[in-house]
Amino acid sequence: MKLIHFSSEHTAPESFSRILNPTAARHELERHYLFGGAAGISISSRYPITRNTQSGIGVTGYREDVAMKRSVLDEINRGGLLAIDQGIGTWTPTKYAFYVDAEGRLQRYPGSSLPAFYPTGRVIARYEEMVSRYGHRAKPTVLPARQSTTRNPPLQQAIATAVATVAATVQAIRPMTKAERWQERQYLIGRGNRSIYPDARMAAQRLAENNVAVEKAKLAENVYKTTNPLKDTIDIPEGWKDISNNDGALGKLGLSKDMLYDDEDTPGFLARVYQPDEKVFGKAMNPTVVFRGSRAPEFPEGISKAAQKALLNGDLSGIKNLSDWSNNGAQGLGFNSEYYKQAVIIGDKISKVSNIDVAGHSLGGGMASATSIASGKPAWTFNAAGLNAGTVEKYGGSIIGSADNIQAYRVKGELLTKLQEVDLWEDAKDLKFYPPAVMAKERLSMLAPDAVGVKHTLPGGTGSLLDKHGIDQAIQCIENEKDDDIATIKGRI
Repeated sequence: MKLIHFSSEHTAPESFSRILNPTAARHELERHYLFGGAAGISISSRYPITRNTQSGIGVTGYREDVAMKRSVLDEINRGGLLAIDQGIGTWTPTKYAFYVDAEGRLQRYPGSSLPAFYPTGRVIARYEEMVSRYGHRAKPTVLPARQSTTRNPPLQQAIATAVATVAATVQAIRPMTKAERWQERQYLIGRGNRSIYPDARMAAQRLAENNVAVEKAKLAENVYKTTNPLKDTIDIPEGWKDISNNDGALGKLGLSKDMLYDDEDTPGFLARVYQPDEKVFGKAMNPTVVFRGSRAPEFPEGISKAAQKALLNGDLSGIKNLSDWSNNGAQGLGFNSEYYKQAVIIGDKISKVSNIDVAGHSLGGGMASATSIASGKPAWTFNAAGLNAGTVEKYGGSIIGSADNIQAYRVKGELLTKLQEVDLWEDAKDLKFYPPAVMAKERLSMLAPDAVGVKHTLPGGTGSLLDKHGIDQAIQCIENEKDDDIATIKGRI
């Protein structure tokens, strides 16, 4: 027997018809093999499992690694490990789950014993990958006489085989659901945390963090799609529900819907509240208050008309969304900001509730920071505006939370972080080491507060400084890190 990891180790196509069902594999392992630390050649590249050469009752003084044994048997039961029989005995459906048909395709044997959630379709898909890798299909399996395995007439057997084949094929090509993807990542995180390899443990830790962060980032992106605060936002991320107009649900969080906007028709300040689906995330996610960030200035009458009104009459009505920028700038300099005042009020309200989070991008990230400090609740911010040290207390809030409870993600080289933070060497390189420009930039950055929180710098942004500021780039950079960490963990298990 040999044990191979389903997704990362290669094996010849012929091996797939010799995959033992979990019951048969367990029987063989418990009778003939020792787990952990024994001398000899291991049947697994991941675990020290060796053949027991002793016989007789009570002759072995070796103490098995029970935890390892339990883990291995659990993996076999889930299909993570495949137990392949290397003997030369006759194929029998009581031991083997799969066979190769006359066309050289792998099929599950009708009625074979497999757990309910065994990844049959993925095993068949893996067989096809190995066919491509090795350049040939396995020879058809010599099956026992039909009458010895079933009493069905030939037509019924053919139908049963066809149904099983179609079901396996559909399972192989069906995209995983959100809940399945979430559960698979939780499994990988657990495996990585238990790994003996430091890089796998580090990857598992970051994957666990990013697994949550990317969900908050998607909510921070979705809030920008709100056009009418009295209606549900469109295109809600999978696994979430907009409860911003659900009085009962908001009441349980200490909130009311009129706290989430400043104008029904054209809101400047805007927040939404999202509720996670337990069928997808289990208990891992909390309801989340998400603040909208700065919107780009718009000129309904045209730029020239707006400029004329502003310069000649001091009339700024021709510039739409200007309040986002005035509130952001005012808060940073310690002046009055109605947006941040409302964020602090929301923080005070949710401070009395358990299990609620906060998030936001850009200006929304700054407000999320204020809410977190005023409430003590966890926050996730993305390319966030800085928070003035006096903002929370300025609006009657108490300093309950701390920066350690805020996860501040920022794309490397994005515009707002560059403007806010003093980084003499990077700024000098960007400005071609021109002293007057460098000095002016550093003075500007010293006036602006930094984003607060535990900083997570995301490499991989593309385009201009302004392009990198977009929430879409933060999401993509986090997804890239997730892919890297998943690959690292899979390579170590």
